Amino acid sequence: MWGVLVIDARHQVVACTPDIAEHLHLKSGTLLNAPLDALPPALAKLIQDANGEPQLNCPVIMENSREAMTMRVSVLPVPERGEIVVAIGSSGLAPIFEQNIRRLDRLASLGTLSTGMAHEIKNGLVAIKTFIELLLQKDHDAELAGVVVRELHRIETIANQMLRFAAAGRSASASVRIHDLLDHSLRLGEHQMNSKLISLMRDYKAVPDVVRGDEYQLQQAFMNLLFNAVEAMGANGTLVVNTAIVGTAPGEKFLEIQIRDNGMGIAPENLKRLFEPFFTTKKNGTGLGLAISQRIIHEHHGIISAQSEAGKGSTFTISLPAP
Repeated sequence: MWGVLVIDARHQVVACTPDIAEHLHLKSGTLLNAPLDALPPALAKLIQDANGEPQLNCPVIMENSREAMTMRVSVLPVPERGEIVVAIGSSGLAPIFEQNIRRLDRLASLGTLSTGMAHEIKNGLVAIKTFIELLLQKDHDAELAGVVVRELHRIETIANQMLRFAAAGRSASASVRIHDLLDHSLRLGEHQMNSKLISLMRDYKAVPDVVRGDEYQLQQAFMNLLFNAVEAMGANGTLVVNTAIVGTAPGEKFLEIQIRDNGMGIAPENLKRLFEPFFTTKKNGTGLGLAISQRIIHEHHGIISAQSEAGKGSTFTISLPAP
């Protein structure tokens, strides 16, 4: 048996499972909003001594007037929320729960790392943007410079999102032309496609092709899928990008985007884990690209799915609400 409690920055218990009080030999109903020193002394000391570092499956002796019992305790600080998650069990954590605890720790570390990276990216962008703007002043028809400016703006937007990630700010909402956005994303991957002699086929049937959303976030999702497709194919592959309006009732119409490749495909055992954070089959992959893409599509009230057959290629389908 095991239970969980959450402690906030004021060292008060702000959430707990129903049976955790029994594990701690406390009266039912007295734990919620209780201060840290209301917990058994050995448990309170372990939480305090963790000092921002995760502690997994530590033995702690819980004593009361009748008996002393050794419990297994895991402490996971979540700095971005200013909270501490504490899991307590009589025989250690169940494997799946311990796996989730470790994943939360990695996500928390990623949040701290990404915030620092975002600051450094923004600092570097200032000099680059200034240089590009000076080039544009001398040659207003410099198409390539215009593309660079747009991409710098997109990178800056991503950095800003990373900085306010903990606050979970809402995405900007504006009219986005999906066909223009797909064409721009494909142009950015043109060099990689040409180097592998990959053929590109477009079949844009969605009319109208406008959705409400954040242009830069949607482009990030599209580019993750497009680059994955190009990477999955060998020389002389074929990349197909389709769009269509699907659904019958006026309130149930979706703009559907399909990105299909004829690459190596995805093994069945990996297909169901594609969108898990940190799951990757690439040698130097982070396992975050598809997870981020899924989050972006979900934030736009859409759906993303994948179909694949090993050795025959993959198809990723995105459905976004159509006005």
